[in-house]
Amino acid sequence: MTLITYPTRVHFADDVLEEALHSELEREGCRLPLLITAHAPAHPELEDRVRAGLPPTVKPQLVTFSPESDQYTIVKDVTASGLMPDVIIAFGAARAIELGRKFRYTYAKKHNTRLSLYAIPGVDGLPGPCTRNLETWRAGLPSVLICDPTVTLAADGMQLRKAAVLSLVRCYESYLALAYNPPADGMALDGLNRCVNNLPKINAAADVDLHREVMAANLNAGLSQEKGVGPAIAMAAILAKVPGDTADIAGLILPAVARAQYVNSDKAEALRKVLGQDDLPLDRALDRILTFPNGPQSLAGLGISKTALDDAAAAVGDKFGLNFQSARAALDTIYEKEPTQ
Repeated sequence: MTLITYPTRVHFADDVLEEALHSELEREGCRLPLLITAHAPAHPELEDRVRAGLPPTVKPQLVTFSPESDQYTIVKDVTASGLMPDVIIAFGAARAIELGRKFRYTYAKKHNTRLSLYAIPGVDGLPGPCTRNLETWRAGLPSVLICDPTVTLAADGMQLRKAAVLSLVRCYESYLALAYNPPADGMALDGLNRCVNNLPKINAAADVDLHREVMAANLNAGLSQEKGVGPAIAMAAILAKVPGDTADIAGLILPAVARAQYVNSDKAEALRKVLGQDDLPLDRALDRILTFPNGPQSLAGLGISKTALDDAAAAVGDKFGLNFQSARAALDTIYEKEPTQ
């Protein structure tokens, strides 16, 4: 039996942030929100917009983090500080939402009370599912998602492209995961289609329509991952020195994985249609879509040590139609050589 549950409320519209946040806080009667965002964010006006969406009687508390911060240390320190929020609002980056999720989990264990988590994604969308088996995919979902494409308008073309690449990899691998989940398959294929159609259009002057398409793909990618995390994402997470590296690495790894991975003919045909490359094998179709001028060409070129490849291959286990040996061999093919065209 497959239990399919999407218990998250989603607001998705341009300029919806302030109104949606205000209405959700009023509906739940929350007065002590814990705000979580990056320290010195690249786009500080987002914090102003979040604060503008708070009802006047609200008394917010702010937690920030830097890229090098250890999230478990932050959660431990915040929990020990005695803060007693009644809702968590994480905004601006997937890492902020992940930190909010960790705090909600720790707070529930300590106080036997599960707080609502409001997530306002930035250009990089939602974080991936928990890989440490601390909570299920469903338990990790935000209670409320506020997806406002205008939030990401200050992101540059490279950030937008990385977001689309990461969503493409997530959607592709979610569709191939073995779990039977037709809604997730539909979202995965829709997200994949949006990425394929819009990646060639991304530039430094991307308009709100393009930002909306990428945000929609990000949302599809996050929700379709109910089926699990695929090998390219699992290995990229191990190899990434900072979260921003994950998209570049996953985009390199996915075609290599496709060369080594068995895909049944029906799913392969569906994927080729969405990729718009009916006449090519999946790996070459992916190479064509994911190779960019001045983009990453090899793992070595991204500064990854070859000694890290064993740990990455071990993250695959014996799942996804791969084992350690085949995953390691796939990584070797892209360590120093450019992807096959």
